[in-house]
Parts: sequence; C-alpha cells; structure tokens
Amino acid sequence: MKKIIHLLINLVSILILLFFAIPKILGQAKSVAGFNQFESLLGIDATFFRLFTGFSELAIIILILIYTFIRKKIAGKLAYLFLFVTMITALGIEFFIRPEPVMLLVIIAIVLSLFSIYQLKYILNHE
Repeated sequence: MKKIIHLLINLVSILILLFFAIPKILGQAKSVAGFNQFESLLGIDATFFRLFTGFSELAIIILILIYTFIRKKIAGKLAYLFLFVTMITALGIEFFIRPEPVMLLVIIAIVLSLFSIYQLKYILNHE
C-alpha cells in the first residue's frame, strides 16, 4: 500500500508541476502578468524569473522521473528537497510579496510541501 501511495505522490507531483511549468516556459499571458507583478517588488527581471521557475519545475519533474523509473535514490532526494525548497519559497512569495495571496496557490504549495516531506522520509527509510 505504501508503494502505491509513493507512486501516486510521484504522479500527482509531476502533473501539478507540468501544469504550472508549461505556461511559464511558453510565456502564456496569465503567467507573464503574474511574474510582471513581482518584477518591481523583487528587483528581478520578470522574464528571467518566470523562465527560471518554469525550467526549475521541469528539472524537478525529470528528477522524479529518474527516481521513479531508474530507481536512483539520490535523484529522489534531490527532487523532493528541491521541490520542498521551491514550495517554501512560493509560500513566502504568496504571503510577503504578492499584494493578495492566491489561496489556491497557497494550498497547492502546502500540499506539495507535505508530499516532499513524506517522500523524503520514505526514501530515507528505504535505503
């Protein structure tokens, strides 16, 4: 049963990350507008930040896939540590940078953070 939960978390994490990474990388209007909002507040070029975030999410996806199919535990550790740090950063941006936090994004970040903690504990206990 734990293996099924573990695999479902991998799948859901990949799908959520894909859902957010693709619009960032393709420069869809809603994504561009969201990152333009951060430019003046963070002092970071909006396009760079958007692309950096999108490609970071793709990197996490690749690490999760390597971990899932090739069984490289170091890839799993890196993926879920990177995902956890990314989601904590996203929560910080939602609460301290964005004028009004988007609750759906907050919930998604919390869920992915919890997934990361669960997966890291699972990987460390099954070495």
